[in-house]
Amino acid sequence: MRGLCSINRKKEYFCSQIILDMNLPKIHSISKKIFVALLGVFLSIFLLFHAAANLLILRNDGGEWYNAFCDFMGTNYVVKVFEIILLGAFLLHIVLTIWLAITNKMARPKGYHKPQRSKTHVGSKLQVWTGILILVCLFAHFMDFYFVKIGLVDGNLNFYEQAREKFQIPHIAIAYMVFFVVVWFHMRHGFAAMFQTLGLYNYKYGKAIEIIGIIYATVVCLMFAVVVIVTFFQAA
Repeated sequence: MRGLCSINRKKEYFCSQIILDMNLPKIHSISKKIFVALLGVFLSIFLLFHAAANLLILRNDGGEWYNAFCDFMGTNYVVKVFEIILLGAFLLHIVLTIWLAITNKMARPKGYHKPQRSKTHVGSKLQVWTGILILVCLFAHFMDFYFVKIGLVDGNLNFYEQAREKFQIPHIAIAYMVFFVVVWFHMRHGFAAMFQTLGLYNYKYGKAIEIIGIIYATVVCLMFAVVVIVTFFQAA
């Protein structure tokens, strides 16, 4: 019986390796991790820029500055090229992260016989799942704004009015707040992971890097959240 189980495990491992070799391009896992880290740096900087731009919604000018910013972003050809690069970077970041998870799982189809207690932060264990949830939420966000801008769906092209209208609807405001919490968890782990992957993390400065990551993720997410919170209560 033990011999049969051993044979079955070997067959399962052998089949998983065949699938891995046939279906996935051969890129070293370290290279994929470096790509994911570099894309994460790029996206983290963009999120800070995006959050800062959203604060223009809170100006008491009837949306003049925010709509001027949106008009510039929608008509400048350099920005349009950047948008394509940004979207590609985002999709590649997701694909490579999921790819890494799949290849790691297929490399060890059977878990350890005895579960091991790990000190790994819960954010690390949930990184792939928070990333997938962010993708789903972003699709809904794109339906409200980006797809309207490029003409894929109908909507109000006055994005100041569009944002205030959306953020004053209770279930949408709550959904965005949950979304920001998920983004916080993803960024909180991802910040330190970027330094570690790029070889810039060590035990001497590791704690400081983690604290800076928490502060960075908190500041960015609070900048997003305060726009929704203030807009929502202004309607009350």
